Amino acid sequence: MGVFLRWGVFGIIVVAALIYAYNASKDLSERRQQSKAAVSSPEGEPNSQEEQDQPVGEAVPEATPQCEEELQVAELALAARRENQPFDRLSRHQLIAFQTDPKRRQRLETVARKWFEKSGAEPEAADMRQVVLRECWLFSPAP
Repeated sequence: MGVFLRWGVFGIIVVAALIYAYNASKDLSERRQQSKAAVSSPEGEPNSQEEQDQPVGEAVPEATPQCEEELQVAELALAARRENQPFDRLSRHQLIAFQTDPKRRQRLETVARKWFEKSGAEPEAADMRQVVLRECWLFSPAP
């Protein structure tokens, strides 16, 4: 009788582990689908290359905490590109990965990707700050 009881408890534990693994994989696939949908149709990006290359005015917008985060992410992206690090390592950085708001995380990933994939020479710090702050004010929701 003891053997059957042991195998019964073992079977119950195995079934519970399988159900847990199934639910976890289902949640992961739903998150992956949501992130793919968000990446394929980003809301906060400019529509054309002309909008991205517009000349930047002399006035620098006020830096909110969100804009400062975007500036830090842009600097990290340029540093990662300089060091030939993969983008997924950059996207796992604490500034991006630990965001609780999915829209905010998506915005920071967009900023990181833009600056990581930027071709040409790196801009000067003042120019980069101006561009990041302008884009932050244009494409981020109001605080």
